[in-house]
Amino acid sequence: MLGTKEMPVKLLMDNKSAIALSKNPVHHDRSKHIDTKFHFIRECIEEGKIEVDYIGTEEQLADMFTKALGQARFVELRRALGVVKLQLV
Repeated sequence: MLGTKEMPVKLLMDNKSAIALSKNPVHHDRSKHIDTKFHFIRECIEEGKIEVDYIGTEEQLADMFTKALGQARFVELRRALGVVKLQLV
């Protein structure tokens, strides 16, 4: 559509060091090993396609997809995402 501007995707992270590296284009000696995916994200941030913001670990919903969690935490995050357990009849 003409005249519409795409909104940037918001990426919520609980790692302040990763956020700093993604926003600061300065070369860091300790970041030599980072592969091209990181540089792609940095370019997207510079172009305004992605916004990176901090979110506390306790609020990080993505943990249920990336970490082994106890049942209570898994159910809590599942509920926060709006996923419900269906009872089969």
